[in-house]
Amino acid sequence: MKKVLASAFIFTFIFSNAQISEFQRADSRYERKKTALYNKYPKPNDLRTKKEWLLTEDKIAAYKDALDKASLEDQKMIAADPPSKAKVTKDAEYDKGRAAFQKLLYEAVDLDFLNFSSEAYKATITFVVDSKGNVLDPNVKGNNEDVNAFIEAAFYRIKDKGKWKPAEDKGKPVSSSISIPLALNFKK
Repeated sequence: MKKVLASAFIFTFIFSNAQISEFQRADSRYERKKTALYNKYPKPNDLRTKKEWLLTEDKIAAYKDALDKASLEDQKMIAADPPSKAKVTKDAEYDKGRAAFQKLLYEAVDLDFLNFSSEAYKATITFVVDSKGNVLDPNVKGNNEDVNAFIEAAFYRIKDKGKWKPAEDKGKPVSSSISIPLALNFKK
């Protein structure tokens, strides 16, 4: 069992870096194509706007593909260490506090390219903290599927920027599900 968990931890570390590079690759490809587009059409026009929207759709699709792959890998780890169904005696905790985790998440969400603005975007992020403190499989529920995907991607970007202490049941670490309400402002 220890070998399986050690292998899972190593695989998670390697895979989480691969996940981040998938998002970085999508960002880089988008910026490169956008720069070429702006060089070809220096002044705003209908064709440039249409092509820019197609680039945006490509970036969204690349992010969603990376998230699907990440979720499949996370699901394998969750299957090996499923969240406790019973009430835990101590909830999982972020080492710097939930407010610090939310702040990191808010700072990592970048929607400038979408031209998305909202007074307050309300959503809920749910994820698993396994018995080793790994955070897995974010799921965001909010009104805009694309915005939700970029919040989930931000989660993967920050998941190693702090440590979660697993929940406990009678002093023993257990896997658990966490839900955190979010209220993000995207103002232009």
